Amino acid sequence: MFYFAWVNATDTIFGSEHEVEDEQVLSIALEQKEGELASLSISVRNPRTGLLAPGRKQWMWLSWFDAANPTAGAQALFFGRIVGVPSEPQGNAVTLQFIARPADYDAQKLALAETLKVAPYWDPMWIQPDSRDDPDTVLEARTQLYHTDRVSHEVTVSDMLIGEDGLLDFGGDFLADSFDIAFSSPPVRTVTVEASVKWDQIATGVVDITKPLLDAFRAAGSGSKSNIRTLTGDGLMLDWPVEEKNIGGGWAWGPCKATRSDGTVVPQDYSTVIMTNGNGQFPIWTIKPLLQAAYDVSRPKEEVLSFTLEADVQALLTEPGDEEVIAIKASGNADELVDPADTDHPAGTAPIGDVRRRAYFPTERGLRSLDYLIALARGNILERSRAVEVTVSLNSFAAGVDLTCRKNARIVHALIPGGEATGKIIGYSLTADGGKLLATVTIGCTIGKGNTVTISTGTPDYVEDGYVDAGYQTYTGQTLMPIAGAVTYGDFSNIPPVDDGVDFFDMRPADMVEQITIINPLPTQQEVLDAFKPDLQAAIDALNQVFTEVDGDLKKLTIGRDDPPFLTLYPITVSQLMVPKTINLEAA
Repeated sequence: MFYFAWVNATDTIFGSEHEVEDEQVLSIALEQKEGELASLSISVRNPRTGLLAPGRKQWMWLSWFDAANPTAGAQALFFGRIVGVPSEPQGNAVTLQFIARPADYDAQKLALAETLKVAPYWDPMWIQPDSRDDPDTVLEARTQLYHTDRVSHEVTVSDMLIGEDGLLDFGGDFLADSFDIAFSSPPVRTVTVEASVKWDQIATGVVDITKPLLDAFRAAGSGSKSNIRTLTGDGLMLDWPVEEKNIGGGWAWGPCKATRSDGTVVPQDYSTVIMTNGNGQFPIWTIKPLLQAAYDVSRPKEEVLSFTLEADVQALLTEPGDEEVIAIKASGNADELVDPADTDHPAGTAPIGDVRRRAYFPTERGLRSLDYLIALARGNILERSRAVEVTVSLNSFAAGVDLTCRKNARIVHALIPGGEATGKIIGYSLTADGGKLLATVTIGCTIGKGNTVTISTGTPDYVEDGYVDAGYQTYTGQTLMPIAGAVTYGDFSNIPPVDDGVDFFDMRPADMVEQITIINPLPTQQEVLDAFKPDLQAAIDALNQVFTEVDGDLKKLTIGRDDPPFLTLYPITVSQLMVPKTINLEAA
């Protein structure tokens, strides 16, 4: 016996007051498919009134009373809203269409989507900005679909492979002539992924190159650890670099100065030359230098990561190797503010974190981006791994009233390979017409091999394991597992970034100074004076021609405007994807 009660939208709790016959039910057809809202097509005796007239109730409860189990009371089957104009209004019966869509469906879905934005199934860097708030986008890397309960209207997500609400074991308890097994499209065995990430490597700072300068003067016999010495110190000090003057290659002069220290900090020294026309005493300048170079650079970087994910599945219909291959291409900007804000970054944070970094993918955040891509490829494979569908109509309508697309079911039949199949319920229907009650269920079965995969710790490359802190060691053969038991990938932290080798976190002067040459150091000047011993004025004139100069080169930090960005390729080795086996096509 079926009850039909017209109610208000707020009357969401089923009770005994709804066990009424506001309309005389002639037939019903209730159905729901995975990922869709439940719908109800119901034929009632024509009330000869405007069912959609203003002021009429638009919501209803449908319930069923099982006469074979009277103590259980009426069981709610459907709560929904009328969605269509009644068909055939001139006849003695009309057909009404209802849908189990909650009044707050969009709000529930949006709230639920926010809770699903977690690794490894979510990485906004790979999502287009206008899609990041779309609640359907959060499921792209998941093997889940939205599910709305036809009675409670609770919006949840349900996995496409394993139902969350348990197993219904029907065995062989179904109408024999209702059995149907269908092979859908062949599974996807292979997914290729190529993902590009870009960012501008930006760095500013100051490098003190005083020591390399002093080392060069000392090597030329023209200074010490703290001072430089020359006979033409006045000119050298006048030409000393000025702060902020551009050098080129991303460099400008930072704070610089030259302080004369002879006669105060150090004793006055002279270079004495014995002349025929008078003795010449030439003061040796002792100068304490400070030489700093400032850098301010922005240069484009790009990394391209690629891998191929293959499924560990049974053959179906076609020869292995003939199946469809899905190609996924993704791109993102690692310096876009897509990650959650914090106290120091109220506008959000960038995946790259610090834009001085030389590499992105080997970082902890970069590995999360790789995990998402693997999850995305996995979702494409597993969605198509349910390549077999089994449909039966149950012997008992009562056994079907608890059907939902959040459950699994087991079916036994001689025509099923292996004799049985277990799968996720992907669709069901409850029908009643002329006293004939029928519950029909369809399950989707995965044709994987049911294997598992484990990680390998690898072999330490540098020192014994545990000798250094985490992050300083690499491991040959190490694998990581983004999704437990499903897939692994090989460690790639030993792939160096392709760039000029500059580490903006460790700007050592020795690395930044390519060369410093001292032109006309003190020994050279003294040799010139000695060459002009007979003539004092000639010696002075000659000394003015050999004034001390410094020539040097700093490592170029910029790249040309038309040059391509620094590009690093990361070919990733990925294991086979383990796929559950809920039907054995290889059984004898």
